[in-house]
Amino acid sequence: MHELAVAQGIVDQVDATAAGRRVLKVTVEIGALTCVSKDALEFSFDLVAQGTAAHGAELEILGVPGEALNVKSMEVEAAA
Repeated sequence: MHELAVAQGIVDQVDATAAGRRVLKVTVEIGALTCVSKDALEFSFDLVAQGTAAHGAELEILGVPGEALNVKSMEVEAAA
């Protein structure tokens, strides 16, 4: 299941970018030609996000044509 590796890459990227703030939502673009299963990616994301800044974050998956596989945006908790 390559979705686990994809999810790990997403979590690694947003965890590093969050700089210690809690991630509320992550939006990714997944191309139709990547053969990534939305359900498997959602499950994998929840699994690998445990214990990171992305734990409990909403994952929004946007289907796009082609081979795209991008973190489009993320929302983080406001700094205290």
